[in-house]
Amino acid sequence: MLFQEDTAMYEYSHGGNAIFEKAARDVIDLSASINPLGMSEGVREAIIHAIHFCEHYPDNFSKKLRGKIAEFEGVNSDNIFCGNGASDIIFRLPKAMKAKKLLIAAPTFQDYERSAASCGMAVSRHLLSPDNGFSLDNGFIRSIKNEKPDLVFICNPNNPTGRLTERGLIEEALECCSDINARMVVDECFLNFAEQEDKYTGKVYLAQYSNLIVLKAFTKLFALPGIRLGYALCTDEEFLQDLYFHGADWPVSALAQAAGIAALNGTETYIKKTVDYISMERSIMEKKLAQLGYKVFESRANYVFLQNPYPFDLKKELDKQAIRIRSCDNFPGLDGSYYRIAVSKKEHNAKLLSAIETITEEKADERA
Repeated sequence: MLFQEDTAMYEYSHGGNAIFEKAARDVIDLSASINPLGMSEGVREAIIHAIHFCEHYPDNFSKKLRGKIAEFEGVNSDNIFCGNGASDIIFRLPKAMKAKKLLIAAPTFQDYERSAASCGMAVSRHLLSPDNGFSLDNGFIRSIKNEKPDLVFICNPNNPTGRLTERGLIEEALECCSDINARMVVDECFLNFAEQEDKYTGKVYLAQYSNLIVLKAFTKLFALPGIRLGYALCTDEEFLQDLYFHGADWPVSALAQAAGIAALNGTETYIKKTVDYISMERSIMEKKLAQLGYKVFESRANYVFLQNPYPFDLKKELDKQAIRIRSCDNFPGLDGSYYRIAVSKKEHNAKLLSAIETITEEKADERA
């Protein structure tokens, strides 16, 4: 399905802004999926220590940070571009490519489509189906062959569904993109939350496919959304230079560079603790919601994805109890019956489930 918009009104569509409400202290915000373990103390200290560097311009090329990321990812530092969050890179990509047509799955992260619209690209959506849990399948390969896009995005695990894409399908998509001289971005911003992430990462194809870009961020895993720090991995170093050109200089602040370097210390223990916690709490949430009659889809990210079978708006009902969740009604391919709920602190998850149980029972009594 092909879409193209000449003009569009800007609307903030991300979650996570409950902190700006008047009664923010009493609000439980599960609309943005940030690591509930929070920012590490070492990162806090690094940010404070780096304040005096703010009297100078930051390193435009983030050399020390790229060196640290190279160690963490097992790649060459020359194959890394750092930006002001993953979204900054998403908006640089189509401009650097001078791309004319984008192919995405739907539903998926909305900034892919908005970045394309910002530079006049046509957008083709491959609609995913609830019948197979919104999994990406061989139909997406056929869409690449039929649509012949310049740029393809795969979000793995997908946002908002949390569904993982098998590595074999990613390789097949890469081969198709290579045949038509298209670039493919695999967005892995949520992959560190998945068990056995090494089985799914597209990094293994970087050396083989220079048209591959793997996108990652510190936002979710390291609980640093306010710092704004993301990075791209790609073996086409000339293309990485184009990313620098098609955006403002100093894409990463001095504070963000310091925070990123500190965050990558002791990651093995931190990530294992995070994955174990998310897996356990997500399972508890999914089982309870299923018991209450909600259709819960398999998610491997740090959020639950569900459909409400009842004739009431779950988000609005939870809003009344100062609990914020993400309605998926503005994701192409979904409607207002779908929701994404972050896995948060145990006490927040428990309050959420208790609230949903009460709402569901009360609404059932009203219908009786």
